[in-house]
Amino acid sequence: MKRLEDKILSVMQKHRMITFGDTVVVAVSGGADSMCLLSFFNTISSEYRLNIICAHVNHGIRGKEADRDEEFVRSFCSENNIRFECAHFDIPAISQQTGESEEQCGRRLRYEFFSSFGADVRIATAHNLNDCEETFLFNLARGTGLRGLTGIPPVRSNIIRPLIECTREEIEAYLEEKGLSFVTDSTNLSDDYSRNKLRHNVLPLLSDINQSFHSAIANCISALSQADSFISEEVTKAFENARTDDRFLISYIFTLHDAVRNRLLIEIASFYGATDVSAKHVSLIDSVMRNGGAVMLCGGITVASDGTYIYKASTVPDEPEINVPYDEKCENYCFTGGTVSVVRVDKNDIKDYNIKKFSENGIADADKIRGAVFRSRREGDRFRFPRREHSKSLKNLFKENNITPDDRYGVPFLADDEHILWIHGAGVSHYAVADEGTKEYVKIIFMRGS
Repeated sequence: MKRLEDKILSVMQKHRMITFGDTVVVAVSGGADSMCLLSFFNTISSEYRLNIICAHVNHGIRGKEADRDEEFVRSFCSENNIRFECAHFDIPAISQQTGESEEQCGRRLRYEFFSSFGADVRIATAHNLNDCEETFLFNLARGTGLRGLTGIPPVRSNIIRPLIECTREEIEAYLEEKGLSFVTDSTNLSDDYSRNKLRHNVLPLLSDINQSFHSAIANCISALSQADSFISEEVTKAFENARTDDRFLISYIFTLHDAVRNRLLIEIASFYGATDVSAKHVSLIDSVMRNGGAVMLCGGITVASDGTYIYKASTVPDEPEINVPYDEKCENYCFTGGTVSVVRVDKNDIKDYNIKKFSENGIADADKIRGAVFRSRREGDRFRFPRREHSKSLKNLFKENNITPDDRYGVPFLADDEHILWIHGAGVSHYAVADEGTKEYVKIIFMRGS
């Protein structure tokens, strides 16, 4: 399909993705998108004198299916005289050791592998327009700011995405016309994942409403990207104008447009070392600037105000030590951060045995929390969501659930001798959540303030 190849070349030229003689590491899973990308680069490699390396990662997660994918890509490369390189990782085991989520761990190791072929290589990934749309809608559903609605960038450092303006339908038509096969990751067929729900249900519906949806959302993302770029330039200027050494002038910050000011506060918090700064944190910093005081942010960073400047405070309050036995006869427990109530739930009120909702709503099995204690965080603590195979480190749990130091300050965990049973903001763990066999239900409720 010459039209698609011309489209990809146009995108590459517009964003200056490659130059003659480049080494291009093509990230290939064996799926339709990556096989299209590999085939395309194989087609143009002679004309552009490119050195093509096919890089495949076996994550050690899907067993025989992953081995099948590896062999499929290896065979294609052998038949087409393409250099094939493969890395094997046991992502579940490594993520347990590092405290990362499996997704974070897998991504980090993939890009470390891709980058291992040299500092000057171009890393080509097969993200397409549908991926951009899914990212846009996923971030929109999460309540992201402008930056989260700008899609996936065509180029970031040495990472290039030549298919970024191609739809999945165009890609599959290209493969069919060229007689190229591909493999399907079975996890992409399940609606257990949020992105798959968008892919299988939301995007087709939007395409039915507007047959030009793909081009419409591409134009929307482009316009948002331009607006984001403009604001970023203004924030860069404002950062330097507000800065005095490592402090920032409050009176100047309040002269800025809201869009610039809010983004500037994110940049300042990140400059101090805070991580995952959200709109909630921006609001807290804004309040500190107006009213004085200090606020703790993710990453153990405290930002304070003296009325003239905001600055990074040198100390962070220590977490209060908590160790209070759970008593079935007691409903309310008062702590520094607020009150935890454990109340009985009438079994007749339980109509839908939804374990996920039970966990989120604090519904626990009374028998499973007998002998537990409300306590402080300890080294090595991990949390396991119901029916998940692996637990998460608390660092990752707090990060992924946007649980800030302020949220958890003075709030205990409920735990037994071996496991955490409940965390405010995360819910009831695998080890204590109510299920169909539960005889006595309790609901754990946290209320801020004592």
